[in-house]
Amino acid sequence: MQNWDQLQKVLIIGSGPTEIGHETELDSATVQILTEFKKHGVRTLVIDNNPFSVALEEIQPTNMYVQAVTTANVRHILEKDHPDAILPTLGGLRGLRIAQELQENGDLGRYEVAVLGMPTSTLEQINNPAALNATLKEIHEPVIEAQVVQTEDEALGLVEAIGFPLIVKPVAPRVDTNRTICENVDDMLTALSQGFQQSRFDQCTLERSVVGYKEIEMVAIRDRVDTELLISGLENVDPIGIHSGDSIVLSPPQTLNDREYQDLRDATFRIATELNVVGILHVHFALNPANQHFYVTKVAPYFTRGVALAARTVGYPVAIVTGELLLGQRLVDVKLPSRYVKQTAIMEPMNDHISVRIPLWPFQEVPDADQHLDTAMKAVGSTVGIGRSVEEAMLKSVRSSQFSPRDVLPSVSNLTDGEMISQLIHPLANRILVLIEALRRGYSPAELSELTKIDPFYFVKLQHLLTIEKQIQENPLDVATLKRARYYGFGDGMIARIWQTDTAEIRRLSTQAKIQPTYKMIEPTAGEFPEDASGYYSTFEYENESQPLGDRTALVLGRGGNQLGPNSAAEYFTTEMLKQLKRAGYHTILMNTNPNAVGVAPEFSDKQYVDPIQLGDVLNVIHVEHPDIVIVPGNRHYLTRELKKLDLNLHVLPPDQETADQLPKMATIGVSLFVHEQEKVAIGVMDLIAPGMTQNLAQITAFRMPAELPKAQRLNLVEAAKKAVSERQVRGMVQVLFAPKSATSKQLVCVGTRPTRLTEMAFLSKVTGINWVRMLTRQHIETLDAAELATIKIDLNSKRVALMNAAFPFQQLHVLNRPGTTDQEVGATIAFGSSEALKLNNLSDTAELDRIINRTI
Repeated sequence: MQNWDQLQKVLIIGSGPTEIGHETELDSATVQILTEFKKHGVRTLVIDNNPFSVALEEIQPTNMYVQAVTTANVRHILEKDHPDAILPTLGGLRGLRIAQELQENGDLGRYEVAVLGMPTSTLEQINNPAALNATLKEIHEPVIEAQVVQTEDEALGLVEAIGFPLIVKPVAPRVDTNRTICENVDDMLTALSQGFQQSRFDQCTLERSVVGYKEIEMVAIRDRVDTELLISGLENVDPIGIHSGDSIVLSPPQTLNDREYQDLRDATFRIATELNVVGILHVHFALNPANQHFYVTKVAPYFTRGVALAARTVGYPVAIVTGELLLGQRLVDVKLPSRYVKQTAIMEPMNDHISVRIPLWPFQEVPDADQHLDTAMKAVGSTVGIGRSVEEAMLKSVRSSQFSPRDVLPSVSNLTDGEMISQLIHPLANRILVLIEALRRGYSPAELSELTKIDPFYFVKLQHLLTIEKQIQENPLDVATLKRARYYGFGDGMIARIWQTDTAEIRRLSTQAKIQPTYKMIEPTAGEFPEDASGYYSTFEYENESQPLGDRTALVLGRGGNQLGPNSAAEYFTTEMLKQLKRAGYHTILMNTNPNAVGVAPEFSDKQYVDPIQLGDVLNVIHVEHPDIVIVPGNRHYLTRELKKLDLNLHVLPPDQETADQLPKMATIGVSLFVHEQEKVAIGVMDLIAPGMTQNLAQITAFRMPAELPKAQRLNLVEAAKKAVSERQVRGMVQVLFAPKSATSKQLVCVGTRPTRLTEMAFLSKVTGINWVRMLTRQHIETLDAAELATIKIDLNSKRVALMNAAFPFQQLHVLNRPGTTDQEVGATIAFGSSEALKLNNLSDTAELDRIINRTI
C-alpha cells in the first residue's frame, strides 16, 4: 500500500477454529496487532467464527463478523464495508489462500482493496511451490527441484529421473496440508490421490527427498524500506522426515557453526527482500550436515507456532512491532513499550539462555490414530522449558510435557531391545523417553545418531543428565548432589522419588542449604541493557532478577500446553480472568509453559514465569512473590490438594468440571444460571446436541440457544432450574440438566447440575454479550455486587439463534471421520441467524449440522 497515512479501515482475516497446525498463537498476535491499529486510529474489522477468540472480545460488535472464514464471506464484507486493506497473515495459510482467491477473482481490484504484509505477486506464490521455487532460483537460493503433475501417468513418467524416496505436495491446497514422503510407487499413487483432492488446481508437485538433513528455521522481520532483523533461529532435534510441529525444537540453534548460521540468516534476508515482505517471515531450511549445503523448504510470511516460540524465547515484542510495520512505520521509528530501555525496535535480539519446545500429541484421546511421527503433523500443542543449559531447558520441558502430578517422568524400560530399535528408527510420541532409555542401555551417542539422524550433540546432553541421575541415586540426601541436580533441571518430585522421600523433605533440605532458585529475565539484549521485561525463568545461580510486584498481587497458574478437550476455551478463560484481575487493581502474575498461549502475551499480565507448573516450582514462585491470591485451574487436582494445606488465599478457577451433583447419563436441555448470594440470573436455555449419537453427556458437542421449545416451557424450565440450585446450594456459573421423564414422555425433568463447562461459558459470553468469565472472576475476588446482577436482563426467547459445534482432529489424523466426544474436541465454530434460517430438522446428521453452522449468515 503506497498511501500509508490514508489507511483508515482494515479487515483482519481470522484463523477459524483451533486445529492441528495452529492453536491460539494466531489469536494472540491478532489481539496485539489490533491494539497497535487502535493507537493509530485505524478501524479494524475481524471475521472469525471461533467462539474462544480473545480478539473478538477486543473489538466493538459493529466491527465483528462472526462467520465462517471463507472467500465468499470475506468478499461480502469487502462489498458491504469497503475496507482500505485486508490483513491475511493472521489467518495462517487459510488467510493467504482466501486473499489469493480474491486476487484471482478480481475482487481486490474491483473493491480497491490493498493487501497488507506483501504484494499480490508474493501472495500468488506462497501456495504454489513451483512458482515460489522459480523466484528463489532467480535470486540463487538453493531449492529442491519440483515437478508439477496433473495425472498419475505424468508422475510415473518422472519417477525414474527423481528417484525414491520422493515427496508429494498438493499445489495451492484448500487446507493446511503436509508433504508426504513416498518410498515406492504405491506410496506415491496414494499420496497423489489425496493431493489432487486437496489442491485447488488438481495438481501436485514431485520433488527429491532430503530426509535425514537437519531442519533449521529462521524468523525475521522486515520493514517497507528493506531494513531487516533476525528474531531467532530454531533448530529441530529431529531431522527432515518428521514434521517440525512434531519435533523437539531448540532456540538458539546448538549444532550450527557460525558460517552455517550466517548463511541461513543472509538467505532469509534475501528472500524477504525479493518477496517484498513487510512484517514477519518464517523460513525453513534443510541443511546437509555432511557438506553444509542447504535448501529452502518452506517460506511462511505469516504468523506461525515458530514465530510464537521465537518471540517468547528472546522477549522481543514481535507482534507489536509487526503491527507498526504493517501501517508503514520503519523499524528505526517504532517505539518499543516503556519496559525496554533501548526504545526503538531496531535491535537484533540476543540470547543468554536456551529454550526447548516439546510437542504434545492427542493419542490418549484418539488411540486409533497412527502414532508414528512423520511428515504429517499430529501434535495438538507443546510446552517450553527455559534454562541456562540445554540439559536444564530440556528437562524442564520434558517435565512440563508429561503432566505427572508428582513431577515424575514415566518409564519405558519395559520395551524389548527389538521394540526399542524399531521406535528409534520409526519414532512414536514417546520419542524423548525412548532416546533416554537407549542411552541407559549402553548405546553410544554415535550409534544412536546413526539410527535416528539426530546430531550426536543431543545424545551427549541426555547422557549428561543420566550421569547426574546416577549421582543422585548414589548420594542420598547429599547437599552438593542436590545443588547440582537442581541446577540441571531436576524437580523436587524427581529427586524425592529417587531418594525415596517426599517433596517436603527435599524443600526442607534445600532451604537449610540455601539452595534456592534465582530468576532470570527474558529480554532481547542478553543483559547488555538494564531492561525491565516481564518474562522470567528459574535457574540456580547467584543473581536474582525478579523482585516482588508489591501489594495486591494475584498468581494465576495456567493449564500448560494445549491438549484435546476444553483447552482452547480454557485459554480464553485464563486471558479474560487476567484482564478482570488487572481491572480490579491486582498486579497479575501468570505461570505457564505454553508458548502459543494468548495469556502469556505481556499485555495481559504484569509478569510471566515460564516454569513447569509443578508443586515445587509453584511454591518457589509463591516464595518470591507472596501473592494475595493464588488461582489454580480445576484440572490440577493434586496441586490444588497440596496448596490447600498451606496458608494461601486459594481459588479454583475455572471450576473443577468433574465436580457435579450425580451427573446423569443423558440430557437434552441445559439451563444456565449465574448464582450469587440470593440472585439467580437466567443466562439461557439451550438444546444439548449429540450429532449422530445418543444424548450421553460426553457425546454432547453441539449447542443451540435458545432451545427449540415453546416460550412458556422455557420459562418453566428456568424456574425449575432456580429451584434445583437453591436446593443444592451451589454458586457461580451453573448448568442445570433436563431430560425426558421417560422414553415415551415429552415431560422434562431435572436430572442433575454441574459447573458450566468452559466451552459453554465462552459460548454464553459471545451469545449474550456479557463476559461471564469476568463475572465469575469478580465473584471470587468479591467485587461483584448483587444489585448489579439484579439489573441484568437477558432475552431468553430471542429470535436470534446461536449455534456452536465442536471441531475434531480426525481428518488431520487420517482416522475415521466420526462424531466425537467432549474429550476429543480440538476447537469449535459458532454461528448466528434467525430461527427460520437455522432450522434444524435432523440433528443426528453431523454433516447437516456442520453445513448449517458454517454457512454464510
